[in-house]
Amino acid sequence: MLRRLLVPALLAGTMAVPVAADDGSRYSEWQPEGTEATSSPALDALAQELEALIDAAESARAADPRFLQDLRDIIADHIADAQPRTALIRDDFSDGDYTDDPRWEVVSGDFSIDRRLGLRTTIPLGGADTETMRLNLDTIRDKGDELLEKGEELLDKGKDTIGDLLSGEKKLDDLWGGDDEEETEDAGPAGPEPAEIVLEEDIPNAFALELELMSGITHKDAQFEIDLFQGRAGASGYRLSYLPGDDPGLLLSRFGRRSAEVIGESDDDLALEDGRSHTVALVRDSDGTMTVSVDGTEQIQVRSSALEDPFGGLSLVNSGGDYAIRSIAVYGDE
Repeated sequence: MLRRLLVPALLAGTMAVPVAADDGSRYSEWQPEGTEATSSPALDALAQELEALIDAAESARAADPRFLQDLRDIIADHIADAQPRTALIRDDFSDGDYTDDPRWEVVSGDFSIDRRLGLRTTIPLGGADTETMRLNLDTIRDKGDELLEKGEELLDKGKDTIGDLLSGEKKLDDLWGGDDEEETEDAGPAGPEPAEIVLEEDIPNAFALELELMSGITHKDAQFEIDLFQGRAGASGYRLSYLPGDDPGLLLSRFGRRSAEVIGESDDDLALEDGRSHTVALVRDSDGTMTVSVDGTEQIQVRSSALEDPFGGLSLVNSGGDYAIRSIAVYGDE
């Protein structure tokens, strides 16, 4: 019975969706800039009709109450999804200028606008993790006689040194240069300086961030970060890190002035280096539930209520690798 009631209603609601007006008008319905997925009168009417049918079925006990409640929940979810979202931040870098509307500020490193790719940042990384030196059998054979001669020479010097020590002609300090200077270890060249760009903008504690990211290098030292910060100089906040070529590929952290704590990580291996842009989303609900997804697939979900204040902005950090941000948007509750 309920099936016979619902199907005609669904068909009627579908047919009621308006099509382009055939009155010769050159204008269509206008949406204010910065809103998306606004609800339509047809969808509202359909939802009301379905609710009425569910009420009738509930009164007549025509179906399992749990099934009817599931239908109500589905309708409520779709109505919520259809509500407008306010874009607090939106930038696709198509104007070729990241310093105006919105105003990004480069803190360190280099950023540029690529007309085809968007906001581009590159930090070169070494192509190999380690270099292994090998000696083949021919080299060992050809050098054998020379090595034997050097060995005999070192042996003779060792005998002379031992004799000098026994006779008192030399002391141990003489063997080490006779001074007290401490040797310092060569720490090697410092790693590349991270490239960081910041946008200061008020962001509520509950938000939805969407970023189209292209990654060009898979490397153990590659890392791209998205920070949402609070306080002066970004003293605390949340950080989403993408680590190409590592497992896990995504880390969600809560950071403070002195340290950072990983609160969630992805289970799936991520490989975004395929020449395409991928949508990375970070959503924080009013109860502190944080969800990270890539191309619509959930990667991390965790609840963190430690930071309850609004955020003061966000930063993008390239700690090694080649990345392009085609667009970024941050939404708040209506």
